[in-house]
This record gives sequence, structure tokens and C-alpha cells, in this order.
Amino acid sequence: MKWFWLIRSIAINNTIMLSSIRNKTKGWLAYLIVGLITVPFALFGINEYFTGASNVIVASIDGDEISKEAFLSEFNPQKRRLQQRLSERYDTEFDSILKQSVINDMINKRLLGQFSNDLDYATTNSELQALIQSNNLFQTDGRFSIEGYQKLLRLNGYSTAEYEAIKLKELTQSQIKYNLLDSAFVTSSALKKLQALNEQQREFNYIQIDADSYLDKVKVDAKSVEGFYNNQKESFFDPQKIKIDFIELSLEKIAKNIEVNDDDLFNFYEDEKERFSTEGERKAQHILVETKEQAQTVIELINKGGDFSKLAKEYSIDTGSKDDAGDLGFFTKGVMVPEFEEKVFSMQEGSLSGAVKSEFGYHIIKLNQIKLGSIKSFDSVRSELTKLYTQTLSQKSLYNLTDQLANLAYEVSLDEVSDQMNLAINTTQFFAKNTTDYEQKFVDVAFSDVVLNKGENSEVIELSKDKFVVVRLKEKLAKRQKSFDEVKGEINKHLTTLLAKTFVDKIAKDIATSLINNDDSANKLMDKNKLKWSDSVWAKRDSKTASVAIINKLFALPKPSEGQSVYSAQGLGKRSAVVIQLSTVKAPDYKPNKGLERSLLSFESNEMFAGILKTLRSNAEIKVFADRL
Repeated sequence: MKWFWLIRSIAINNTIMLSSIRNKTKGWLAYLIVGLITVPFALFGINEYFTGASNVIVASIDGDEISKEAFLSEFNPQKRRLQQRLSERYDTEFDSILKQSVINDMINKRLLGQFSNDLDYATTNSELQALIQSNNLFQTDGRFSIEGYQKLLRLNGYSTAEYEAIKLKELTQSQIKYNLLDSAFVTSSALKKLQALNEQQREFNYIQIDADSYLDKVKVDAKSVEGFYNNQKESFFDPQKIKIDFIELSLEKIAKNIEVNDDDLFNFYEDEKERFSTEGERKAQHILVETKEQAQTVIELINKGGDFSKLAKEYSIDTGSKDDAGDLGFFTKGVMVPEFEEKVFSMQEGSLSGAVKSEFGYHIIKLNQIKLGSIKSFDSVRSELTKLYTQTLSQKSLYNLTDQLANLAYEVSLDEVSDQMNLAINTTQFFAKNTTDYEQKFVDVAFSDVVLNKGENSEVIELSKDKFVVVRLKEKLAKRQKSFDEVKGEINKHLTTLLAKTFVDKIAKDIATSLINNDDSANKLMDKNKLKWSDSVWAKRDSKTASVAIINKLFALPKPSEGQSVYSAQGLGKRSAVVIQLSTVKAPDYKPNKGLERSLLSFESNEMFAGILKTLRSNAEIKVFADRL
């Protein structure tokens, strides 16, 4: 039975962003983020919870239809989570990506449901209970709590019977993947070889040579610098730059001009008392029966001295509370169904109700405890109240002034806007389109056609929910070719670094070649360049004994012969080189690694599962009405 409003906590959070954000995250990154965030609810992320009658069909799978109501019940919560995660980066572009992701997921669930039905898959009650009892949400101090389980379900509007029926269906569908995992295998020899490679250790040392230490050893010819400039002139441009005048309207500045007196503050306190109040709570037990006659029978038994708790276990049809003597715990207003709530909040502590009718049947209620609500005094919340009052007035003023700013900016010059609204005109320094000194939205509008080419005021730009600006072009500098004198220092530095890198690459190569040939020139080169080996250490693939780049180079080297070392010279990015000595390779004694085996089996079963899903989709008649999503 449902005792609480359907997913009330979700409904409370049903708030979406008020403005479109231009700071976009696009392309493959957008798909990646959606892929990471589009996950089922931890507890109630199943579309069956919300489906209801609807005439709008958004997809069908072999005639099995998905309604828009069912689609939105999955899409909206995921959209809210995505907006919360991305904040200002969220953009309407994500809507289309997320819609496609959600509808595909729902189609896959339907296909798997049809497939599991065709295979006559079933889930036993013991399997269901094992899954539920392993869920951390239902555990207290590491152990499954029947009280916590029932209470959490009640708070989300579900009886244990309803929740378990839904999870049973979900488990049955998931058996396809579990069966694949059970049938997947990896041979012991393959597992042993892979584990040996994965856990391999290598003894090594190295010499790292940094180009920056050899900048004074190389010299760039002046003609080379000039030649580089002539060949790469298109790289040496000073981009177009602009200077902008702007007027800013912000909540912070408005708040500074608001004066607060005690009378206004106290009136505000009276209006907002609920904000500073704690709700009253009731702790009750109840017995739910189907008919009024059954309710009267139970009431008579209680009046004759019958034990309420025992009678609840015997007569109540509320599977979510009967085993707990009908105990509903503490609750506030707005949680229970209206008829139940109205009665229980009118009762005296310790009293018993008559038969209370609701959509679920007839309740007999015993009120065990009352916790009265409380209100904080005016003086105790003065500081918080002042801040809230100022913020409220500032917000109202901000929106009114924003409308005024928008109208004036459309009609008159920025100077007149400044005079009429008593707002200062601010001026930026010159900046290019790729600047990071200003918000991206500010820069985009500053370089828009209206501002840059037509010389008009911009529309009001919302830089944040509390800050708005109007901009106008003050001055612009055209894109220009930089002269050789302006960039010759930059070019010289660049070419010097390239020469120094070539120099250290050669040193590394000469040292490695000498060591491979077993001659003494390596030591001379090291002495001349003041180089020395690092301490010899053992490393695994994830070791921190050297940089990731060096460890990757190390594990790419071939295994050395008995009693000999492998030497190699390697470039490290654009500014370093390294000589590596690989002395020994070993693998630890083999001990079966169940974690690695499970990972391999899981990978294999996932690949098989993906193949089955692909086949199901190709064989099914799938229709998606994208214009209805």
C-alpha cells in the first residue's frame, strides 16, 4: 500500500535552470559527460514506477509502446542531475543527447524484458531477498535492517510488496547478463600468463637529461631566426583587439544601498515565521483493514483490552508496517494521505481513533507521541533575518532595474543610461577574442556584429543570476602583422629550445650506444655533462619511482638476456631525453588472482551481452518518434 506521496523528495527538487548558458561543452565531451551521468536512480530509477495512462506514444518495440509520460519520468530526473552536475555549462544541446540516451536505454529494457519472457526466466524469492539485504541503503552498522528498509520504502510511497515486485521484474531481465557471466570462462594458462604480465616487476635505473640545462650550450644563427620569421609570417599576427564600455547592475551593489529598520524587519519576520520554525511531528501506529465492519471488530477488541501491537500483526493488511506492530515512526504534515493526516494531527497523545477511511481502506490509529513545533525568537535570528530581508529586497529591485536597463539600452546611448539610472560606466583594457581575462559571455557579446560592427548597445547580458551588464564598443584595433623586431626574441628562444632538445637527444643516444657496445665513452660523456645514474630500483606498471612517461618507456623494452642489461635512449616530450638501463625482469610467484579473473570474465560477458542486445535491436521493429520526445 502507498502511505506517502509518490517520490515526494524528487518532486521537491523539481527545479530547472532559468537561463540558457552560452558557455557550452560540445562534441565528444558532451556525449562522454551524459554517458557518465545518465545512470539509474540508486533506489527508484525504474520507469515502471511512474508509467500511467497516456495517449502520446514516443516509441514502440514490436508493438510494445512507450508513452511520453513514461519517457519523461526517466528523462526529467536525469536532466536535473545533469544540470546540477554541470551548472552553468549545461546547455540545451545536452537535451537532445540525453533524450536519445534515455529512449535507447528504455528500448533496451523492453527488448530484454521480451527476451527474458521468451526464455521463461524466473527469479526466486531467496535471490530477491539476497539482493535487497546486500543494498547499503537498507543497512545499519553494516547489517540489513528490516525497520530501515520498511521506513525508507514508506518515505518514498511504497509498500514492501510493491517494491519487491518491481525489483523481481528487474532481476529477471538481468538474468541474461548473469547467465552469460556464468558461462564465460578463461583458461588457467591464459590467466596465468596475463597475470604474470600484469604483475611483472622490472629493476632499472636511468639518466634524465633536460634541454633547459643546455640552452647556453647552443647558439642560433641570426639568419636562421630571420628565415624562420619569413617562412612563418602567418603565425606572427597581433589579433584584432577592442576596448569596451559597460554598465553593470549587480545584486551586491544594490544590497549596499538598502537600509533596514526594526519595524520592516519585524514585519518580515512575521511573514516568514515558517522559515524559522520546526514542524510538529507525530509518532503513531495503525492497523489497516479493508472494510468498516472489520475496523469496528478490531476497535471492539482493543476496547476489551486487546494488545494493539498484536492485533496489528494479525489484522493489518499494510505489509510495510504490520510486522513492526503497525509502527509508522515520526512524521510531519504533508507526508501521510490527507484523511490520515487530518485525523492524527487532531488527536491527543495516547488516544485511539475510530475507523478512518482513505483510498487504501480503513485505519485504526493509535497516537503514541507528539513533538511540538517551535519558532525561533526575533532577536535570535536578527542577523540571519537582516541578510535574508536585504537579499529579498535586492532581488526584487534587481529584476525591476534589469527591465528598466533593457528598455533604456535599446532606446538611448550608454551615457544616457548611465545618467538616468545613476550607474557608472566602466571601461576595459584592450582585449582579443581569445582572452581569458573576462567571462566568455561578455567576450562573445563584445565581438558580436551588433556591438563590433554596428556600434550599438548590446542587449542586457546575464553574466550570473546576480549580475547583468550592457556593453558598447569604445575603440578597436585592427589585426596586424607583427614586425620581425617584435618577435625575433620569441623566435630565438623557440629555436634555441629545439636545438637544445636535439643536443640532449644526441647525448642520450651516444651514451646508450656506448653502453650497448661496452666501450668507455659513456663514462666520459657522463663526466663531461655532469650526469649520473639514478638509484637502481624495482618498479611495477603503476609505480611512482619515476615519472609515468619513464615507466611506460621501461615496460616497452624487451626482456634482457641472463646476466646482461638492455640500454635504450628515449625522447621525453619536447624538453627532455632519458637513458634507461633495464637489468632484470621478474614475476612474483603465481597466486590465483580472483579479482583479475572476475574482471576478465566480466569483460567477456559484457562483450557477449552487447552482441545479444545488438541482435535483438536488429531483429525488432523499433519506431522512435523523435518529434514527440
